[in-house]
Amino acid sequence: MSVSRLDIRDLTVEIAGSTILSEVSLTVEPGTVVGLLGANGAGKSTTVDAIAGYQRIRSGSVRVDDREIGRRSAATRARLGVIRTFQDYLLLEDLTVEENILGAAEIAVRKSMVRDLFRFGRPLRAARSHAREILRAHGLENFSATRVEQLSLGWHARVNLARAAAQQPRVLLLDEPAAALSLDARRAVVATIRALRDTEGLAILLVEHNLDVVTAVCDVIYILEQGRVIAHGPTAEILDSAEVRAIYFGEQPDDSQSLRTVGAAL
Repeated sequence: MSVSRLDIRDLTVEIAGSTILSEVSLTVEPGTVVGLLGANGAGKSTTVDAIAGYQRIRSGSVRVDDREIGRRSAATRARLGVIRTFQDYLLLEDLTVEENILGAAEIAVRKSMVRDLFRFGRPLRAARSHAREILRAHGLENFSATRVEQLSLGWHARVNLARAAAQQPRVLLLDEPAAALSLDARRAVVATIRALRDTEGLAILLVEHNLDVVTAVCDVIYILEQGRVIAHGPTAEILDSAEVRAIYFGEQPDDSQSLRTVGAAL
């Protein structure tokens, strides 16, 4: 799997005449997870949408390695390996787990086998093989024939991540992958994100409200407030800053509330 560096500079987004993002800059290196944190409405999902091509930018640049993609369509960016997940997963509920993964795997295989598109059967066979590998890697083999609608929310989250991985991303954008999950399900999500970082070497940008997940996987974090980056740096250092704790707690917490302690369960 090829991996890349994501670099955005001075990203500005306006919606209906209002500035939602103002000169946001961040970098995600291969083999790292970068967290994007902030209160509701801070601009986190808008940032992900702008990077993935679902939101038009007014100014700034989006680069994958040295390639500027900020004016490309979402479909083109996906073909170039910029893959995002969505908060509501958007899985095909009436299909099986394997069918959901196979659909993503076939797209990925066809991207890498352009010359074989007209050789009947070969892309599909390769896609089935790739899908089986993804099912194994993500612990989904026992659920391959199960319709997604029959799964719990935690397994929905795992299928969602597996489907993203099946698309062979070069940069992975995760929008609240652990939202509303139980502790055990969050542990599974953490394990998957760590594997994608450490084994696959992906550059991962993570939007997440669960601070235990953030502290468990993020190497670096950026804090957004009203569409601007107000702090960034190593996770423990930034989460222990008084300014950031005030955003999350609404006041200065004592040591027992230190944000970097909340990830101990994971």
